[in-house]
Amino acid sequence: MKQNLQFKKSRDLGEIITDTFTFLRHHYKTFFTVFFKHVGPLILLTTLLSAYLQYSATGLVTDFGGGDGSVSASAGLDVMNYIAEFSVVGLLNILAAVITYAMSISCVLYCIKSVVDHGEIQEIEVVQQMRQKFWAFVGASILVFLSVMIGAIFCVIPGIYLGITLSIIFSVMVFKEMPVIDAYSYCFQLIKQNWWMTFLTLIVIGLLVGIAGTIFQLPMIIMGVIEGVSSVQSGGEPDVYFGDSWLYMSFFVISTIASYALQVITIISTALIYFNLDEFHNNTGQLEQIEELGA
Repeated sequence: MKQNLQFKKSRDLGEIITDTFTFLRHHYKTFFTVFFKHVGPLILLTTLLSAYLQYSATGLVTDFGGGDGSVSASAGLDVMNYIAEFSVVGLLNILAAVITYAMSISCVLYCIKSVVDHGEIQEIEVVQQMRQKFWAFVGASILVFLSVMIGAIFCVIPGIYLGITLSIIFSVMVFKEMPVIDAYSYCFQLIKQNWWMTFLTLIVIGLLVGIAGTIFQLPMIIMGVIEGVSSVQSGGEPDVYFGDSWLYMSFFVISTIASYALQVITIISTALIYFNLDEFHNNTGQLEQIEELGA
């Protein structure tokens, strides 16, 4: 029989990575069923919008460009219409990406919470919690983005510091059941004395996920190299633009969907980082074990 993963305990870097895949190994069937059932449509919508933008960007050059790749003056009105359409779709893509990001995190964390509370993923409960906290997660996503961007504008280092510190805000919202503003403040309390370890852990996990993602991007990279070689051989303008190729766009869609699936690994790892920090400051897991023994 498989033994349920103990979440509320201290972990080092190696244990966080190992337990991330342990969770997926124990619950992969139910987890991915719930994830793609309720987040999959958003992922598909965001991916299709991104693919359209990719296709449109290439079309702007191929349809209106001159031999040097610039836009001809005679097509100015069409170009303006093209740019207007591109802008609208771009804004829709950003909105869809924010919602998809928020719902991905919400789904993963509430699946983990279901396992913590019940030992298994209970889909009905997970979906109810996702719906109840939808706007809270969207708001938190925007707040974190703006905080990191403002920090990066003034200086890169504050942006990095805020990015690492606020990476656990969603876990605080789920497992501490705090509202967004309280969770925002609590992140700075939890990260004390452990910022560098959290930073290192997220870097290692990011590298692992990035390497895995590169595998799915490899076909596009190869096609891009071919396009570059074609450009050199033709004296500056490629003989073919793979950006409007159905094969290239198919690889783009597959790569984008894969990136969302791989993002799950980062979210689970971040939840385990939260439990590690909570145990360091509050000894939550140890206190619960003592209470169980006393009962």
